[in-house]
Amino acid sequence: MTTNHSPASSTNPDTHLIEKLCTTLDDALRDALNGASEVALVNFHNLSAGWPRWVGNPGDMAIWHAAHASLRRLNVRVAYQAAYNTLSIPALKRAVPFGPVLITGGGDFGDLYTFGTPETRERLLAELRGVPIIQLPIAVYFKDPANIARIQRLVAEHNNFTLMVRDQLSEQRARKHLDTEIRLTPDMAFALGPLPRPTKPSIDLVWNAWRSSDPEHVDHGSPPPGVTSSTIEWASRVQDEPSVSVQDKMVRTAHIRLGTLLARWPSLRGAMWRPYAATFEPLCRASIRRGLRLESAGCVLVTNKLHGHIFALLGGIPHVVLDNSFGKVRGVYETWTSSSTLAHWAEDGDSARRLALDLLEQIRTS
Repeated sequence: MTTNHSPASSTNPDTHLIEKLCTTLDDALRDALNGASEVALVNFHNLSAGWPRWVGNPGDMAIWHAAHASLRRLNVRVAYQAAYNTLSIPALKRAVPFGPVLITGGGDFGDLYTFGTPETRERLLAELRGVPIIQLPIAVYFKDPANIARIQRLVAEHNNFTLMVRDQLSEQRARKHLDTEIRLTPDMAFALGPLPRPTKPSIDLVWNAWRSSDPEHVDHGSPPPGVTSSTIEWASRVQDEPSVSVQDKMVRTAHIRLGTLLARWPSLRGAMWRPYAATFEPLCRASIRRGLRLESAGCVLVTNKLHGHIFALLGGIPHVVLDNSFGKVRGVYETWTSSSTLAHWAEDGDSARRLALDLLEQIRTS
């Protein structure tokens, strides 16, 4: 299947790899949908008032927007949409009584994150038994055997669940614990295809890493001395926050107000899901632009965030890739992106700093 890519296609050295992953995603989703022409898409990672939730996570937004992009190419209509905390099962049943229901990726299929995604997934499995449910590409990681046992029971009782995993390590974990349809598929964000790099670099290095309070955090240190650099966590407010258009501010304000209303008054979720869902894709586009601008500020990027790596690859940014706390980044890199000419794997912070300096020297002398 061909895709309509941006002018970045002609300048990104990894265009062929990205287009191959995009096609693989479309084919895998088409196969999983089994001829369905309408779907529900749920578990949007919504925003709330205040930092850091005001900005959202560009990775989560890219996953959602890319799912829409792939479904459009497959001529599949999204008949119902909801955030993780505004789901209306009656409204979903009215829109797509026989499914399938797609659960967006982000976070993990497991118990590292204990709110949002797991609650939505378990509710759907319990209340929509027999209706096809497809978990879009996600990492698998469990810490507590009790949580494994619970999801095993829910999946078995539901009896029509497809789990799309985005790396071989997650596939191994899933097959060990679950008796269901499991498909190895690239991360959904690759369905965006190559993206134009929005700005020229203004500094040497951007270091995009998890906050110390996040369960995916690993202390890889900080940027090397002797270079101009910026350290960010792009799901939080940054020092030089990119400007936001008036239109984007209006959409964001409407989204937060509607989301607050629906979270507080569940009885309204069935009637008001459409105006709320209308804010999702504009938010995604703005968040993707913001994420690309933040990472494009440096000649070189260093990151241990999975979508920091994927954004850099899609945007044609030379970068060094480190792992997160449970092997998610390594899994995707080793399964799908190790052939990239833009991405360079580092085992630890010292190696990342050396590789970043080498890349900067190559750029300066080219």
